[in-house]
Amino acid sequence: MSNPKPTVAVYKFSSCDGCQLSILNMEDDLLDLAEAIDIAFFLEATRAERPGPYDIAIVEGSVTTQHEIERIKEVRRQAKILIV
Repeated sequence: MSNPKPTVAVYKFSSCDGCQLSILNMEDDLLDLAEAIDIAFFLEATRAERPGPYDIAIVEGSVTTQHEIERIKEVRRQAKILIV
């Protein structure tokens, strides 16, 4: 019996989008990765938004405002693993 794909969300905070664009520029490797994970939230790549919880949340950028402080806390609540 195989394990289900881990659910992954990618979030942008205050940044230049460079990290997310680097992920998108992976091209063929990204297609292989998409077969291994379930991308539930990645607004740079798609408008589709599936609510958490997520197995993994990847955060790009800095937390610079009170609103972003609250937002990062919610991302943390929704993710088993947080990568920043």
